[in-house]
Amino acid sequence: MTLKTLLKLQLGYYALGMLFNFGSMYSLANGQQQWTPNDPYPAAISMTLYALFLIPGFMKKITLYRILMGIAVILMGYGGVVKHFSMMQETPELYCCMAAMIIGPGINVFGLVLNLLGALGKFDRH
Repeated sequence: MTLKTLLKLQLGYYALGMLFNFGSMYSLANGQQQWTPNDPYPAAISMTLYALFLIPGFMKKITLYRILMGIAVILMGYGGVVKHFSMMQETPELYCCMAAMIIGPGINVFGLVLNLLGALGKFDRH
């Protein structure tokens, strides 16, 4: 896979995550339960910061991009994957429905795989 393709997929991950967070915000604004236990407002801020991590990749600053992807693996892997799986076991009632319980962590697993590819340099630089 080329770096350009990886970055496009990472932008797709960002878009999916933001759509999910906005959906949860909309639910809260209408007096309903947020979709997952994660607060969608800080989650959206985190996703926006993540999008900034992609800029060095687009600028072909590979070393900086790989370092930032390593940071993303740690932060997003814990907050977006590990915490979700822990909360699904401990407090499944905090998810609004089974679909949210699958889709929310699923988006983050997708992103984690992409970020691992970036951090490990598993892409063609051309």
